[in-house]
Amino acid sequence: MHHSHVDGVPVLRSSRPGPLQATLRFGVGARDETCRTRDVTRLVAALAAHETRRRLPETAEPVVVSTGVDETRFTVSGTPQEVADILRTLCRALGEPPPDRPDETAYSCDEAAVSLHPLAAAALNARYGAQATGLLGQEWASCPPPTPDMLRTHAATWFTRANAVLTLAGPEPVGLRLPLPPGERPHHSAPEARYPRASWTHRTIEGVAVSVEAPAGSAAVAVAHRILRERMTAALARRSTSAAPAEAATVPHDTDADVRLLFTPATTDDAEEVAATVWSEALRLARIEPAQDEVDRYRGGPESAGAQPCTLDAAARTELFGTPGLMEGVTPGDVRDAWQRAMAGAQLVVPDGLLLDLAGPDGRRLWCTSCWTWDELPPWGEAFREPLVKRAFRRAGERHWTVLTPDSVVTCRTGAYHALRFDDVVALERWGPERVLIGRCGCDIGSDPAWYRGGRRLIHALDEAVPAELAFDGAEGGRSHEERPPRA
Repeated sequence: MHHSHVDGVPVLRSSRPGPLQATLRFGVGARDETCRTRDVTRLVAALAAHETRRRLPETAEPVVVSTGVDETRFTVSGTPQEVADILRTLCRALGEPPPDRPDETAYSCDEAAVSLHPLAAAALNARYGAQATGLLGQEWASCPPPTPDMLRTHAATWFTRANAVLTLAGPEPVGLRLPLPPGERPHHSAPEARYPRASWTHRTIEGVAVSVEAPAGSAAVAVAHRILRERMTAALARRSTSAAPAEAATVPHDTDADVRLLFTPATTDDAEEVAATVWSEALRLARIEPAQDEVDRYRGGPESAGAQPCTLDAAARTELFGTPGLMEGVTPGDVRDAWQRAMAGAQLVVPDGLLLDLAGPDGRRLWCTSCWTWDELPPWGEAFREPLVKRAFRRAGERHWTVLTPDSVVTCRTGAYHALRFDDVVALERWGPERVLIGRCGCDIGSDPAWYRGGRRLIHALDEAVPAELAFDGAEGGRSHEERPPRA
């Protein structure tokens, strides 16, 4: 592997026959966005790729854009001269401010957005709420496109030579230039888990998921993750003929930590048993050393090798993030101890309405962090209830109402309620007369004036309580306007 610098950008190249393939990478992705700037990374990349295509001949190879959790890539291939021309044009496009009125065709490019299994995304949302990687699982959020000022600020912060690395596979291009704008290495603000200790909570999902934070360079955790996936799959198969295999995902958290996820689909009838099985297997690995043959079987995989693989991808990530190498010498005791530490902050996520009684890693009852409160009276305030004619035809267990207090809105249903403080609202969507409040916790509360007596007064109060800069009109077609109970 050859290492050099061009215009201040690290360049890593491996020789191989055939056409040259180049990937210009930036250390920015979905985790660096907010609820209001959601999708801004992809749009900056799409505009730059569109402008590059516009400036080059029609015969030029297209720029392939992909946006991940923590990295954005522009990939091109061709002759060394073609690649050099495309990269030079792309870097100039990235250094120019996006226009005040971007060409609408720029948004129709075939750039790849972040793809993550819905159960894994929901688990991230439950862990971090409506911020960073938690936004990948945020329901109903459909913020309008970022403004030109947001695009310019994001591009100037993240798409610079200080946050870039170029990898080349093939012959060395002649006269390569990378005229990216200067800048400082940006700081990634890693979100803190909403609750620091082991817990369980709800999300609107059709399955069960468990997540932990663990050191990014720990081979012991990597082995534990793989062992646990196979154990969960086997345990679920023994209990149900319809059980699906457990799946696993790893999402970068910061330079030193990853989020490890395990999840499996489950029907409403099976969810409680599946949750108990998943959690008991996770606890067992944290308490009892795995067999040596299990460790040997999974230690040899690509993720848990004794040393960081010497590939362009691994070297590029080290340049961008300083990713630590994996530890050597994994023993069964290392696997148990590493997973035991991770389980201290584990979170189990189950479907709405399910109530669990499980033991935590410390032997005490597992802490429930659901935003819903059961079997208690909701806070005192002005109550907005359904018209009498609707209540007469609705079963008692399906009734819902909203309570407005001076500092919160409370959605209630029989036996439970969810309170959302106004200072925890991160966005308010307007859908004609309807409103959807998105909380920092990742939940949302919907209100339609047609649902309640005095509903227009409720909507007016919500508009007054939430700062104007957090309110926006929902995108066309982004949400069904059918009546549904308030959800959180």
